[in-house]
Amino acid sequence: MNNHYTFFVENVWPQVPQNLKARVYERYPNMRIGREPGCVPLPKLPVCMVIGLTGTGKTTALKHLAEMRREGSLHYRDDIPTRRELADFIIIPTAQVLGGEPVQPVIDREQRFGYTYKFAHEFESGGSAAAYGWLHYHGDTDTPLLSDGLRGPREIAYALEHYPQWSAIELWVDPITRLQRLTDRSDMFDYVSQRQSTIDLSFLTTDQQNAAQQALAKGIVSPQAIITARAESQNYGQEPFDRANTTARYHCVEIDDLTPQGVAQQIGLILEAK
Repeated sequence: MNNHYTFFVENVWPQVPQNLKARVYERYPNMRIGREPGCVPLPKLPVCMVIGLTGTGKTTALKHLAEMRREGSLHYRDDIPTRRELADFIIIPTAQVLGGEPVQPVIDREQRFGYTYKFAHEFESGGSAAAYGWLHYHGDTDTPLLSDGLRGPREIAYALEHYPQWSAIELWVDPITRLQRLTDRSDMFDYVSQRQSTIDLSFLTTDQQNAAQQALAKGIVSPQAIITARAESQNYGQEPFDRANTTARYHCVEIDDLTPQGVAQQIGLILEAK
């Protein structure tokens, strides 16, 4: 399979439900799957990816960034798909076709991680970063594009190596704090089927396992939060790409002591410096 993009266009995209296609194009009218006149490949545009594991506060930070944009203190565009959306119409359908399965929506969080893993390890090593490279953009090509699209060292390294106009801002929080945040969330996307899962803390360090076990016993951390964090760890690891910030076009922002507004301000400063 020499051309993964061609495989997707010819074998997967035709099987993606029409209502999903319509929803994607309605939400992102400047995005194209195929190569069309006047469109520029997304890898050639200035894109900033805000990266963080579930529970690091990306969504809240992006809301504050949108408020800063409305006030006129920040300029960017965000009309390219998020990681979740990219998984819905590219990554999961591709993994399903590769497995001989029907293309259909997947809600369960662990199952989604499984399909993401299959896509990255059996089909396209760059994972979501590679899939973003299949998109084209029709519109303003000068204003930076912002999205929540990448996870883990593999995808970050792929994007920084293959897309010279891209940059990455990774938000990082202590694992126990993240488990508590996951417990407090009420996002339907966090659904996991506990019938097929066990409470496994082996993805944490010994000290973190002890802290998590105590928090679990007190009800501060939920089993569902641990299942989600473990599944993410299997796909994306437990450390930031470069905590020391020595990699060009990459920024690690440790956010344990920052408010959501403070996180947004840090991201805004990085965007303004570009």
